[in-house]
Amino acid sequence: MNRFTKRQKKIIKEISSSNDYITGKSLSLILNVSLRTIQSEVAEINKVLPLILSTNRGYSLDYNMYKALTFQLSEDEQNLEHIILKKVFFHTPHYNIDDLADSLYISTTTLEKYFKTINKTLENFDLKISRNNNTVFVVGNELNKRKYLNKIIFDEINPAFNSIDNLTNYFEGIDVDKIKIIILNSINKYDYYIDNAYYNNLIVNITIALYRMRTDHYVSQPINNISDHSDNIESKIANEICTQYSAHCNIAPTKDDIFYISSLLEGIIKPINQNHLISSKDILSEDFIEDIREILLNVFSYYMLEINFDEYLYSFALHIHGLIKRANSIQSSGNDFLYNIKKNCPFIYDVSVNIAQKLNKKYNIHIADSEIGYISIHIGYLIESSNTDSDKVSILLLCHDYHHIDSNIEKKLLDNYDNFITLKLFNTNNSSTLIDAYSDLIITTQPLNLIGKEVIVVSPFFTMMDQINIDNAIHKCLENKQKIKRNNMLSSFFDKKLFFKSNNFSNKEDVIKFLGQNVIDYGLCKDGFIESVLEREQLSSTCFFDTFAIPHALDMNATHTMICVLTSENGIKWDEHTIHIVLMLAVQQNDRKKFMELYNGIVQTLEKPEKVNKLVSADSLMFFLEQLLEK
Repeated sequence: MNRFTKRQKKIIKEISSSNDYITGKSLSLILNVSLRTIQSEVAEINKVLPLILSTNRGYSLDYNMYKALTFQLSEDEQNLEHIILKKVFFHTPHYNIDDLADSLYISTTTLEKYFKTINKTLENFDLKISRNNNTVFVVGNELNKRKYLNKIIFDEINPAFNSIDNLTNYFEGIDVDKIKIIILNSINKYDYYIDNAYYNNLIVNITIALYRMRTDHYVSQPINNISDHSDNIESKIANEICTQYSAHCNIAPTKDDIFYISSLLEGIIKPINQNHLISSKDILSEDFIEDIREILLNVFSYYMLEINFDEYLYSFALHIHGLIKRANSIQSSGNDFLYNIKKNCPFIYDVSVNIAQKLNKKYNIHIADSEIGYISIHIGYLIESSNTDSDKVSILLLCHDYHHIDSNIEKKLLDNYDNFITLKLFNTNNSSTLIDAYSDLIITTQPLNLIGKEVIVVSPFFTMMDQINIDNAIHKCLENKQKIKRNNMLSSFFDKKLFFKSNNFSNKEDVIKFLGQNVIDYGLCKDGFIESVLEREQLSSTCFFDTFAIPHALDMNATHTMICVLTSENGIKWDEHTIHIVLMLAVQQNDRKKFMELYNGIVQTLEKPEKVNKLVSADSLMFFLEQLLEK
């Protein structure tokens, strides 16, 4: 990767993080350079390595080539704050401030300015960079230091492949492969294994713990009540890990250190022998299972989702049982597909946030964003399987019935596209009825000339080329159906009295209060709406693509459904991002079922940077809607 400039690396990473082709225009907006510059940089990249594929739809990557590329960035190309933090945390002995400044090629005065900025971030972990006699170190609770080390590492792990293969780079003198073997052997010794979803988190967290002990940083404060946990399986495995590691390295873990590692195992390890899990009822009480049923019923009913989850309930309850254990322990975790779910399935993510909120209140726990991502995986399958036929492409199949041509093609279509289509079969003898029949697409073995009908002609043998043409046609029909449905819905939810353009807001709290008050003054919602929006935002940010946000209340009790808009050319600080559009939703109770289409529709419409750029420049609601609603 050192063969590429900083801008070239940014281009490669933007293309890699896009789910589809990304245009040169989009890249130019993201990097704030001209289209010609993007084209020149792509050409330069491909001279070094034929990595970027250019098509009439945009750019994509040769992923075989991409996977072979080492993405461990050199220090001068990383975020300088991260570099400083890693040097302060990982360097033994502690740096002298002048030596640290020299190693970064900056002045001591500049470094001290960075300390002030970094300390604002560290405040969230009750940590602070301090110095004594010019020696620089981090002040704070050892457990919080370990949590922050986890954050540093997962912030830098490549999300495309979530690889922890380069973990050794963070821990000088530590054999990470040996630690992995010790962890796996210790867990296996007691006939348990690691849940795959949490494998990386566990390896990173335990490696951090052993590294900190290796460098003489032990847990010095009691953690909960050790005596209540000393005989459980997690404590036995934690003790085994420390015993095996101390045979190789000079560490002297305290009871608190062993309990800390045992807490990392809570809700993550499972018995290998499934006879230990004869049924969920052997592990979970009937009352607990019923509580989870009530939460699911309540949330699904709230969104007007008709989902039969009886067969799935026990599996989900088991997941929540483990989640509660993890929430009550002191784990730090990342989730490599959290961003993907939030970006591509925003409604599913919002349903999961609602479930998390009810779990928070029921069990008095705090559920992290990463855990909401895992809830989304479970809930997503249920919601997607409940999609109605109205979301599918309606196909009329017109075929000869000679030698079972019609039934053979029908079978192949259903085998390949059953989840996306509804199918009606006609033979060539009654083709005249097609004129009056409704469909999104007609597939036929004979040429047709029907005005206003989308027609695909296939061979009687349904060749590979036929399948490619049908793939493209179905994809196009699905896009058009969604676009029409989205435009029709969105166009009715705006009012010029709820459209604002301003550069006077610098943070999300001020924007939420301003828009929320306008929603109340308009007569859409009652007092308490703003507080509900802020509570929802606290559960998980409603920011998308680092460019826009969709704040909304936990309760859908507006007098009718509307969208309140604010655009800002200068930008608004929204958590760690700077965004330019805020669309606050006020949803009527009867429109709860529409919320999925509304929420997904807005996100899908605004996912392209060039679209957002045009919307931000809109001086009126009329022009805003012209740009928002796709033609």
